[in-house]
Amino acid sequence: MADAGGIHRTKRVDNYSLGNYNGVTFVNSSNTFHATGSNAGAGFIVENATNVTITLSDGSTIPGSTLNVKELYPIGVKKVVIGSTGKVHILHR
Repeated sequence: MADAGGIHRTKRVDNYSLGNYNGVTFVNSSNTFHATGSNAGAGFIVENATNVTITLSDGSTIPGSTLNVKELYPIGVKKVVIGSTGKVHILHR
């Protein structure tokens, strides 16, 4: 039987999406990050927790004071608000 043009193709190898996280957005002092669409946050690492508030995908918030610095949190992020200090790395898929 003749090939119908696609049902027998080999699966495409995407070399750009290896691993769990494939992009990062750095949010520093006095900034707000909104995770929307392709910019959705799949996790985060807090570098400096001072004046940091993280809003999760379900709308709940976590104050930076309750988080350990330099630890990976594989939690969906909706928004990050940082006051005069603080540093957060938002990880993307």
